[in-house]
Amino acid sequence: MRRSVARPFAVTAAAAAAAVALLAAGGPAAADPADPGRFTARPLQPGSTISAELDKSLAATAKGKDGRVSVIVRLDDEPVASYDGGVRGFPATSSRATGRPFDPGSPASTRYRAHLRQQQATFERAAKAVAPSSVVTARYDLVLGGVAMRVRRDEVASIAALPAVTAVLPDRLEQLQTDASPAFIGAGAMWSSLGGQAKAGEGVIVGVLDTGVWPEHPSFSDPDPTGKPYAAPPPPASGSRACEFSGGGNPGAAFSCNNKLIGADRFMATYDALVGLLPAEFTSARDDDGHGSHTASTAAGNRSVAASILGLSRGVVSGIAPRAHVMAYKVCGEQGCYQSDSVSAVQKAVVDGVDVINFSISGGSNPYSDAVELAFRDAYEAGVFVSASAGNSGPGADTVDHRGPWVTTVAASTSNRHFRSTVQLSSTDGATLALTGSSVTPGIPAATPVVLATAVGSNALCTTPIPAGAAAGKIVVCQRGPNRVLKSKVVADGGGAGMLLYNSTRLGEFTDNHWVPTVHLENTAGTSLLAFLSAHAGVSASWPNPTAQAVQGDVMTTFSSRGGPGQSLGVSKPDVTAPGLQILAANTPAPATSAGGPTGQLFQSIAGTSMSSPHVAGAAALVADLHPSWLPGRIKSALMTTATPDVIASDGVSPTTPFDRGSGRIRLNKAGDPGATFDESGSDYAALGDELWKANYPSLYVPSMPGRITAQRTLHNESSKAAKWKLAVSSPSDLKVTVPSTLTLPASGDASFDIAIDGAGLADGQVRHAQITLSDSPGHRIVFPITVVRGQAPITLTKACAPATLAVNATTSCSITATNSSLTDAPVSIVDEVPTRLDVVDATVTGGTLAGNRVSFTGTVPATVPPSVSIAPGASPGGGYLPLSLFGITPINGVGDDTIINFNVPAFTFGGANYSQLGVSSNGYVVVGGGSGADNSINNQSFPNVARPNNVLAPFWTDLNPQAAGAMRIGTLTDGSNTWIVVDWEGVREFSLPRLASFQIWIGVSGDATPGTDVSYAFGTVQGNGDGGFLTVGAENITGTRGQNTYYNGVGTLPSNGTQLVIDSAAGAEGAQVITFDATGTTAGPWTNCVSMTSPTFDGTSVRCVNGTVTP
Repeated sequence: MRRSVARPFAVTAAAAAAAVALLAAGGPAAADPADPGRFTARPLQPGSTISAELDKSLAATAKGKDGRVSVIVRLDDEPVASYDGGVRGFPATSSRATGRPFDPGSPASTRYRAHLRQQQATFERAAKAVAPSSVVTARYDLVLGGVAMRVRRDEVASIAALPAVTAVLPDRLEQLQTDASPAFIGAGAMWSSLGGQAKAGEGVIVGVLDTGVWPEHPSFSDPDPTGKPYAAPPPPASGSRACEFSGGGNPGAAFSCNNKLIGADRFMATYDALVGLLPAEFTSARDDDGHGSHTASTAAGNRSVAASILGLSRGVVSGIAPRAHVMAYKVCGEQGCYQSDSVSAVQKAVVDGVDVINFSISGGSNPYSDAVELAFRDAYEAGVFVSASAGNSGPGADTVDHRGPWVTTVAASTSNRHFRSTVQLSSTDGATLALTGSSVTPGIPAATPVVLATAVGSNALCTTPIPAGAAAGKIVVCQRGPNRVLKSKVVADGGGAGMLLYNSTRLGEFTDNHWVPTVHLENTAGTSLLAFLSAHAGVSASWPNPTAQAVQGDVMTTFSSRGGPGQSLGVSKPDVTAPGLQILAANTPAPATSAGGPTGQLFQSIAGTSMSSPHVAGAAALVADLHPSWLPGRIKSALMTTATPDVIASDGVSPTTPFDRGSGRIRLNKAGDPGATFDESGSDYAALGDELWKANYPSLYVPSMPGRITAQRTLHNESSKAAKWKLAVSSPSDLKVTVPSTLTLPASGDASFDIAIDGAGLADGQVRHAQITLSDSPGHRIVFPITVVRGQAPITLTKACAPATLAVNATTSCSITATNSSLTDAPVSIVDEVPTRLDVVDATVTGGTLAGNRVSFTGTVPATVPPSVSIAPGASPGGGYLPLSLFGITPINGVGDDTIINFNVPAFTFGGANYSQLGVSSNGYVVVGGGSGADNSINNQSFPNVARPNNVLAPFWTDLNPQAAGAMRIGTLTDGSNTWIVVDWEGVREFSLPRLASFQIWIGVSGDATPGTDVSYAFGTVQGNGDGGFLTVGAENITGTRGQNTYYNGVGTLPSNGTQLVIDSAAGAEGAQVITFDATGTTAGPWTNCVSMTSPTFDGTSVRCVNGTVTP
């Protein structure tokens, strides 16, 4: 925001005298300040509050009742599932290293696991010494490698500094992502391949991490509803599986697990400690939400289960893998699912011998720093296939969850069956209107008055109560918003007879278990409804019981999270799509809250990527049954490469891209026999980091394609006979994709092929999609999607010619610039083949060599010299600490415990660059140029440090809490010729102890009498040495590569009352190689001039082109 035009505050003689008296009293001011009366002040107004409560970077969870937070600590030894050897005396245990299926109970695994437990015990002793309040809540040795702990926030940095610790991860609270679909995805064909539905999935164990399970549900009965009993499952490595339907204050009825529901475990220690249960939530693995029972039955529920909702028959349902065993892991409560609880469940699933995991829970957007996603990598290495929901944050780009390549990420599209009913409306003037929507509740056969919610005392969204009886005998019209089911509860509580729920924008029609008869209308029908009610009086409505009706299938849902060009790791998500709208499956009859709908209902028809993910989990179980030796990568490949890309956008008309549907909607009638597969190890995924486009993934995504690039894939023949595959490419005209025309695979062997991509003519940021189709003579067909985003290489390249249009014999001046922003020299080779319509003028070439009409350079682009920053004792303009409260400047509003607030300020210079924004942190530092969530941290750094935040001015960076005591202010002070921005922390309290500190930053603005860098710190009373002894006094540059401390965690000079420090900074210099030349037009016509650059510092060829015309 611009500076306030409020009248300047002048410091009166009385105020100046008060300041002197304050100094004499030893208050929070400098010992010998200049006269504050020479300054006038203006307040500055805040722009944006980046984080009202800290994204605690390492401690991002809510505090429990004891004030501690939960974190997950990774230790430096690999977990058993991923251990490839390397520790003396302990042989490798991973399946990739041993060549055998992972066995957590093998002698090698047992010995190495004991070693890890010793390492954990050593760490725990060290942790207790530096963090006395710490409590270990879970230990992970099969997956992830480390422990979950509850600690005080001020102890987190001490834990992170211990020698065996590789990372301290936040323990986030994730959220759940909430028939005819088996036939729609081709399950019938797969069932036939396995000997029929009565055998499909036998011997495979599907583990579901969710809200638990309703064990008495017919979807989990043994024998199944046809009377066929289950054989005992394979025994687990531990010898037994939990069946936790007892314990605690509200376990529900006792239940003994069977050979269908072979176990149920509850992992909610962190949730219980930090959130706690509602009275109606079960303390056992019993489901009080319905989400877990639904996902488990969708993946592996029994066949031939008769389903009904609210007294209406909905036919017979089956899980995708109806004869698979089910293992339920309850990790979620009413408020969500803590990651440490989920990691405990993943570890137990590996011990329990689970083959497939379904995870319909959020998270995983940063897979290399997400504890659950990392645990899934180890499960993948142990031979466990993981299906996870893509998220319900669509249709915006880059909203997709679960970006780890070892996870199969599932979007949501439609099947070809919905439950529908047609509402007949009529008015007293004879007008009529018919509107069709979706419902699973009973109809309203007799004409019943229709009213808007606002006419009976609620709001349009039906989120405020309707007075008792105000809606009696009426159908209430409600606008869709959060908590759809609770809207019908509001109507029911007001005596309403029914509800018409309409979308204000296109969002899809949902079929919830409502409290009153309800029809959900799409936005177009909703608009017609509102118009009809506005134009006619005395409107009544009726509708029959809804029925299953054929609809257009393979349409992306609006809510399904999408990928996008912001995905930076080199793999695009989602991977596939599956039905996720109006999915009929199990429910709990005892929901803990009204949001679960009426009690007593064993079935529901709900929507979300939560519902599509178990379709893929069940599909994976069937593929695993058909191919028991396949590892998860081959199963994933089979599902992706045989999917149909013919999926329509949510508008029902437009085509989709891989950002919407991945490879496409899964087809089980094809996935069982793909002909060939791609595979990759979890260890290679981990090693490749953000270059996953190099992995042997069943698709290709290049997040920054410099112009031309070549990728490689290796295809494995799933036949015992040699096979010849034909390759064909479909791509847009401005993207050239080249592959061999044929590929011969040896029997049960591998062959590799190159994929050369040329998008030199694309502008930066442009996205292009292409597809390779591979086919063989037996009729197999593999679909391989390609997506590229045009971008710059790390050594950037630019090309310009001016003028671009020139006459014959006229001249254009061209320049080529290669810029190296790294801190090391970069060898490059630059070649510019100038077109024949132009003739390079020999004498004009600088920075390169001319040969014919070819300009080139081979050599080194020098490294960038970063801006310098240093700090030393000196004098601040105020002569010491000068609190802004003296000038009547009010405290900054909206400051919480751990907040960054951005301010637009007068322009100033730092590190040779001009800035007009500051991000002011409540923790005693400022981010020059403004901050974001990633810059908000209590964890002080030693400067320089490349980790964010960077470009930092830190007079007193520690964990402070201005909410508890003190104030922060910002304004400008002017002495008539020079102006300074002053950021002031006055009497601000440390988080853990009642120790106060007063300090400020002075920054000279550019437009005053003495422009240039002018930054200093001034300190008043400082009562402590930082919260817990953690404190940084210093500054660093924008890249975190140059900086200095005067004090860091006990080393250096601690500032005190009267301390003044001056920060000096100077501009850096980017390393560059510039080539220039003139060229003369020779013949009339259009021309294109492309320069190319290669370097061992990046993959591919960077290409930049200029287009022009030579006129006669």
